[in-house]
Amino acid sequence: MKIAMMLCLLVLTAETSWAAFDDYQRFRKGMYEFEAETQYFKTDANYTDGGGSYQKLLYGQSFEIFNFYLKSSYDFSKNSSFYGSLDLANATSNGLTTARSNSSVTGAYLGYAYRPYNEAFDLVTDFNVLIPFQKTDQNTDTAINSEGVIEATGLLRAQKDFTTFSALGYAGVTYRQARSSLVPWGIGVEANYAKWAWGGKVFGYQSVTDDPDTKNKIQRTIVTDRVNASSLYFYSVNPSVVDSEAWVRFKFDNAWALTVGGGTTITGSNTAAGFHAGATIKYSWDSEPSYYMKPGVSTQEDGLSSERKVPKFKEETDDGVNQKLFQKKGITPGAPAPRPGGDMTPAADNVAMKKAGPQPTPAQIEAGDGGEVQLKLKRKRKKKPTS
Repeated sequence: MKIAMMLCLLVLTAETSWAAFDDYQRFRKGMYEFEAETQYFKTDANYTDGGGSYQKLLYGQSFEIFNFYLKSSYDFSKNSSFYGSLDLANATSNGLTTARSNSSVTGAYLGYAYRPYNEAFDLVTDFNVLIPFQKTDQNTDTAINSEGVIEATGLLRAQKDFTTFSALGYAGVTYRQARSSLVPWGIGVEANYAKWAWGGKVFGYQSVTDDPDTKNKIQRTIVTDRVNASSLYFYSVNPSVVDSEAWVRFKFDNAWALTVGGGTTITGSNTAAGFHAGATIKYSWDSEPSYYMKPGVSTQEDGLSSERKVPKFKEETDDGVNQKLFQKKGITPGAPAPRPGGDMTPAADNVAMKKAGPQPTPAQIEAGDGGEVQLKLKRKRKKKPTS
């Protein structure tokens, strides 16, 4: 029932760009992460409108784009994170007679991720918004390096860490202003070792609503033919794609990691066919390392600090020896100490204790003024002999 309720939270996902080496979401309260990521994509073909096949761009034309992302994130709690990024893009189209280029800061991502369930596996909801810094002009004479529209994307991730490797899958919805809406999806695995890791995934998106220009597609084609060497990487009508990616991550220490990888498109429709490659350098800073040292706080990163994984100490007494031999006679373990006079019944809390009368003893103990204890012995009287 709980899982079903979590699935109802299918609020949307994540990144539809070619970049995404870190799909697996990990949370650690107080953790800051800073990334610099580069991605390169080149194409000389387009997938056809019917899908399943592609056609080369006429006359040996090509299109390529180089993206540089500046990313940062902060784990607000053990189950939530805020993140953002800036995208700098340089696009170059090699047309029949002219080469065009365009370099600019295209937009910014702002997002929030939350993990509502983390028992048998993790469910992570992720929502972000892309704010463009420029719009696509139909009269432009430079290469197009972004869609230039507002995008609200999100997804639900299901992921599981199996210690030596991790697996994940996701699906969601992307709303695009003045474009078709998309369903992004993906599935992948990553094997983890002490100093490095490797992984791969298959991912993509599918148009699920019609573009406003579906019936007037020729107007979009005129623009892409003129400035993007006929490539449909941007500004296409109802695009869909199936892509692939593989990567290797090198862990220098707890703070620094380098990831390199690449992949190629598999199939699609109304979009570019090509290959891509990239690299990411990440720096992580734990601002609250003492948080997970507090009693009762557990963390998935360190098994020894988890109360669920470290058993509590319990003395082993089942060794064949009768433990009653080590107990005082007449006293039950855990019972209150007896009161003077031999009465074993505990006194009530509101009853005053009455001092017992003097008991006949062979000796009297007296405390001197100097704090010393003196013993005073009494002479035992001899009985008179009877006649």
